[in-house]
Amino acid sequence: MIRAFRLSRKISILLAIVSFMVAIASHPLSESIASAKSNWINRSNEYTNLLIKAGSESNCTDQSTLSESLLKLDSNYVQCYEKNLNNTIQTLQTKLNQETDPSVKIDLEILIASANEELRSNQLDRQYRLPYVNLAREINRSIGDLNSRDLNKRLKRLSGEETGTTSIATLATQKMREALTRSNIFFPERSQLEKDLANTSPQLEQIKQRSEKRQIDPSSYTKLKAQLTEYTNFVRQEILPKARSSFRLPTELYAEELAERGVEISIDQLLQDAHTAFTNIQQEMNALAPQIAKQKGFQAKDYRDVIRALKQEQLPTDQVLPHYQKRQKEIEAIIQREKLVTLPKRPLTIRLTSDRENTNFPVPQYYAPKPSSKSAGVFIIPILKPDTQPRTYNDFTYPAVSWTLTAHEGRPGHDLQFTTIQDKGISDARSKFGYNPANHEGWALYAEAITLPFMPIEGQFISLQFQLLRAARAFLEPELHLGKISIDQALRVLTEDAGYSSFFAGQEIDRYTVRLSGHAPSYFYGYQRLMQLRKEVEQQLGQKFDQQKFHDFILTQGFMPQRLLRQAVLEQFVNS
Repeated sequence: MIRAFRLSRKISILLAIVSFMVAIASHPLSESIASAKSNWINRSNEYTNLLIKAGSESNCTDQSTLSESLLKLDSNYVQCYEKNLNNTIQTLQTKLNQETDPSVKIDLEILIASANEELRSNQLDRQYRLPYVNLAREINRSIGDLNSRDLNKRLKRLSGEETGTTSIATLATQKMREALTRSNIFFPERSQLEKDLANTSPQLEQIKQRSEKRQIDPSSYTKLKAQLTEYTNFVRQEILPKARSSFRLPTELYAEELAERGVEISIDQLLQDAHTAFTNIQQEMNALAPQIAKQKGFQAKDYRDVIRALKQEQLPTDQVLPHYQKRQKEIEAIIQREKLVTLPKRPLTIRLTSDRENTNFPVPQYYAPKPSSKSAGVFIIPILKPDTQPRTYNDFTYPAVSWTLTAHEGRPGHDLQFTTIQDKGISDARSKFGYNPANHEGWALYAEAITLPFMPIEGQFISLQFQLLRAARAFLEPELHLGKISIDQALRVLTEDAGYSSFFAGQEIDRYTVRLSGHAPSYFYGYQRLMQLRKEVEQQLGQKFDQQKFHDFILTQGFMPQRLLRQAVLEQFVNS
C-alpha cells in the first residue's frame, strides 16, 4: 500500500522505470558480489520487510484486492494503516540509533523518510483534496480476477447486502459531503469528471458481463447498479458544477508533488536557482554561437539563430539509427580515453520507435533491462511521422543533437546507471523506496555535463540548449501552477528562447500541467545537487580526487534522495 518510488499521485512516470525497479529488486547477484554484499543487504532487506508488512492491506482489511481509492473510503482501514506506519517508523528509528553500518543506516533513513512522506501526503489529501472516486471503474478493476464465490461475496459487500457493512456508494458520497463543508477543498478537473461520467455505463456493462459469466445472482448486480447510478447522479449534480477548469494545484499540494519527486528545497529557492541558471546558460550559448556560425557559414545574430540553422541539417530517416549507433561508439571512446567512468562489457542497443511509441510519447527514451535478460537496456529514438506530427517537429533528428541525447539516454547516462545497478546489486530499500526522478534524471543530466567538454563545438552548443530546457522547466512549471505566467508565455519561452518546436513545446506544457506535475523540475534540481557535490568533494580531496572512482561510487549507490547520496559520498567515499 505504501507508495514505493514516490511516483506521481495515481500516475506512473514511465513504465520502463517501474519495470526496471521490479527487475533489480529480484535480479540474482553473482556469487562474488553476493558474498561481498549479502551481510548488509540482507540486514537492510529485513528492515524493508517491516515497512512492506506495515503497508500491507491484509493487516487492516480482508479485502486486499481492492484498489487504494476504494480502501481509503473506509476510515477504520485508514486509521489502522497509518497506525501501522507510525509504529514501524518508531521501530526503524530505534534500529537506526543502534545501527553501525553506514550503508544500512542510509537505507533505514530512506525507509523512515518514505513512510513519513506517505503520512504527510495522506494528511494533505484529507485537508485539501475532494475524496472523489470513479467508483464504477475502480469496482470493475477490483473484481476482474475473482472467482464466482469471491465475486459474489465482493458484490454483496460493496452493495451493503452483507451484514454489518455499508455500501461503497454510500461511503463515497458521505466522504464527499463531509469534504464539501470545507472552504479550501480542491475539486477534480471538469474534463476528467465529464470523461468519468461518460464511461460509467460501459463500466457497469462490464461488471454485468463478469457477473453473468460467473453465474452470480443478478440481484446483487442490480442493487449495485442502482447505487452506482445514484452516485453518478450525485457527482453530476453536486460535484461537476464545482469542478475546476484550471490545471493549477494549490501551493501546498504542488510543493508536495515536488517533494515526492526528490526536490528538497523551497519553491522560491528553486525559482531563483533556475532563473539564474537560465540566464547563465544563455550567455554561454551566445559565446559559442558566433564560432559555430563562422565555422558553418551561417548567417546568425545570436544563439537562437544558430539553433534554427543546425536543426535544418535533418538526417534522412534511413540514416538516423546508424548515426546514433556511431555516436554511442564515439562517446564510449571518449569515456574510456578520459577515464570518466567504468563501462559495462555488454553493448547498448539503440533502435527507432515503433508506431505506437511514436504516437504515445514521441521523445527519446530509455527502456531498462528485462528481469530475465543479461543484456543492456534499449535507447529508442523518435522518427517524424508526417501524418500525425508536424514537419517542424525537428528537435531530435539532426547531427548536433545526437551528442547530448546519447550521453543522456545511453552512456554515461541512464543506461550506465541502470546496468551498473543490475550488475552490482542493490538493497530493497533503494530499489523499492529510494527512487525519485531527481536521482534518476539528475544523473543523466550530469552525464551530459561531464561529456560536454569533449564534444565538438556544435555538440557542446546543443548540449547547452538542453541544459537551458531543464532550467526552463524548473521555473516554468512552478510559475504556471502559482499563476505567475500564462501558458502562452511559457510556450514563448520554450519556442523562442529555448529554441524548441511548437509541437515539442506543447508536449512540455501538457507534461507540466496535466500528465506529470512536479516531475520536470526534478531534472534540474538533481543535476544541480550532483554538480555541487562534485565541487565539494574536489575541494576536500584536492589532487587525490579521481573522477572515475567518484562516478563509479555514485552509480553503485543505486537510488536515494540527494541529501542521503551526499551523506554516503562524504562518509564512505571521501573518508575511505
